[in-house]
Amino acid sequence: MMEFWLVAVLLIAIAVLISVWPLIKPAVSAPDDSESEESANVASFRDQMADLDWQLQQGLVSAEQAERLKRELKKKLADELGDEQPVSAYSLLKKPGFALLIALIVPVSTVLLYFKLGATTEIAVVNAMKNGNLNSEQVETVLKGWVAKRPENNQALFMLGSHYLRAGKLDEAVNTYRHLASISNDHPQVTAELAQVLFLNSNNVVTPEIRELYQQTLLKDNQNTTALGLKGIDAFANGNYQQAITAWQLALTHEVDPEARQSLSAGINQARSLLGDTVVAIRVVIDLAPGMGGLPDDARVVVFARPAGDARQPPVVAVPLSVGDLPREVLLDDNSAMMMGGQLLSSIDSLDITARISLTGNVMSPDYQVQAKGVKTTVTEPIRLTFTPAG
Repeated sequence: MMEFWLVAVLLIAIAVLISVWPLIKPAVSAPDDSESEESANVASFRDQMADLDWQLQQGLVSAEQAERLKRELKKKLADELGDEQPVSAYSLLKKPGFALLIALIVPVSTVLLYFKLGATTEIAVVNAMKNGNLNSEQVETVLKGWVAKRPENNQALFMLGSHYLRAGKLDEAVNTYRHLASISNDHPQVTAELAQVLFLNSNNVVTPEIRELYQQTLLKDNQNTTALGLKGIDAFANGNYQQAITAWQLALTHEVDPEARQSLSAGINQARSLLGDTVVAIRVVIDLAPGMGGLPDDARVVVFARPAGDARQPPVVAVPLSVGDLPREVLLDDNSAMMMGGQLLSSIDSLDITARISLTGNVMSPDYQVQAKGVKTTVTEPIRLTFTPAG
């Protein structure tokens, strides 16, 4: 922000200099036809006056005649020159006060126009998103100011609606997404978010409106994970477990958020269990020991498993996290194994489960590691892996 204002001040100073320089620079003299004519009239007047004096000395005219003729010449000269010289508009502009007025008007008007039409609000939004010290109300104030300035800006409305959702202000979120849907021609991402907010606001019940919204979304974007998730929930609630599995598995192939992937996997496993299938799902709780405080929240964490006793084999399942996510329970199951393209967990008797933290991002060279060996895939109790300072 400081760099922006330094550049702005420099540009304003240049604009002021360009504006006032013609008003303060020394005038350059140039021949003027009117001035030449005035000089010629004065010279003629002097010649005629001298000629009258000569005639008076020679006795060619009387004193009274000479005096009368001189008065006539003076009157004629006065008529030709005029009683007042006209003042040009440019000479008025050359006044120092006018140059000072311009020097004040340019920067003041520039700053006022910038605050009216410029991107100060957008800069405030960016700073608010970067500043982790702002509370929810402060962030909301900034986003509402952006919407007030740009009421038809899709991005501003989407961010405000998302903030309302995270803050649990579901009624405000519904109103915001409804307005956004109306001005965005029912964009699929907007209708999906509106359906999700309505679902949460209806105590997790799929209403006819929600069903219409997710179906409308999937007609435009059949890979929208939010709409697919709602479709699976709707099918599950109506006992259509296979249809729910199909929708959730399709969502799982496109979903990139680890937490959302875990929720989808849990739903698929529950539906499969109700269909009578054998489900292998190992719950692993990842935590930090008390002495592990101070690690950066964005430090990379990965939890993976491979067949027990063979460290040379590639992992059959892996779940990425970050230190800021901990403590966290993750699910290792066939769904996540299929994403790796290898063996299913249900085809393996026991696993070595490992969790790593890398401060550099390279989990092949971890800074901390904890492991549980020989874990049976039939285990029902959660496996706890706790990072300690010893690594």
